[in-house]
Amino acid sequence: MEDPIYKSSTLLAPNYCCFCLTLKCSTQCKICHIWSQDKDFSRELTIEQWKIILKQLDGWLDKKNDIIITGGEPLLKDGILDFLSLCSHLGYKVSLHTNAFLIDEVMAKKIADTGLWRINISLYSLREEIHDFLKGGKGAFHKVMKALDSLARYAPAVGINIQNIIMGINLDEVLKMSEWVKQDSRIEYIYHEAPVIPFGAKFDGDWFNNPKYSFMWPQDQERVENVLNGLIEMKRNTKKIVNSISQLQAFKKYFKHALSLNAIDCNLGARDINIDPEGNVFLCFSKPAIGNTQEDTIPKIWNSKKADEVREQMKICKEKCHFLINCSFEEVDIAN
Repeated sequence: MEDPIYKSSTLLAPNYCCFCLTLKCSTQCKICHIWSQDKDFSRELTIEQWKIILKQLDGWLDKKNDIIITGGEPLLKDGILDFLSLCSHLGYKVSLHTNAFLIDEVMAKKIADTGLWRINISLYSLREEIHDFLKGGKGAFHKVMKALDSLARYAPAVGINIQNIIMGINLDEVLKMSEWVKQDSRIEYIYHEAPVIPFGAKFDGDWFNNPKYSFMWPQDQERVENVLNGLIEMKRNTKKIVNSISQLQAFKKYFKHALSLNAIDCNLGARDINIDPEGNVFLCFSKPAIGNTQEDTIPKIWNSKKADEVREQMKICKEKCHFLINCSFEEVDIAN
């Protein structure tokens, strides 16, 4: 007999869909290992195949919910602008995540023409040398600054947001960046994340003690506490910091290793769906795929027996999952 939990209205459709269109990238980020892996790009879905997937969501995914487009660098995907236009035509709110390397005046005008809702740009420091180091090459910082100017001028209807990761190497920059965003009328908001093991690296629950990641993990807990307290105070006075106070409080315990992420109920199986460049569908990237878009539709995959089995695995999962502290964080009562 089917488990009654899967008849819940919360599973009629996810809260958001994340489409990873390509693993191609124009940077060699220190906080992501995807660029260093052997990949067969010929296996990636074409934009025409992604359009078919998108149309499967019509009438199923609430138009109030987001579609998040990532990579690699999604602007490297052939046909991406046409795909964004279709998203807008169908009425979806789409957030495009980018390193901004390809956004000049010409690209900004093209992005504006697609009707894109929001663009999220990675920026880890206002100090050029730090951002360039984390992005793996000189010129990355200037590319972001140029993109901000071009988007503000030629795509004023597109919301511009900054995404930062709070790390040891940029800890002194966190409050400065937040204040800069607060004062900059071009930028809608800034979202801070806690550091996690680089995407594409082999999972290691003790990764923060690995010397090769020492630039990521802050060692001075008093400084971390002061920075996060400063963010919390700033959050009370501005809407431009999108993190909730509850999440910033959770960050403080996360950095102390005192907050067991396992103590937070996993919500991924009921709210998120992720599709990789080859069409494999995941509820969680540390669990098996629940299907492939070339074999079945997204609604059927979401409500399939395989999906139910993976949800059961997620209920008893003991991994310290960074999704629960970052993008899938839900409000919990966490004392200072």
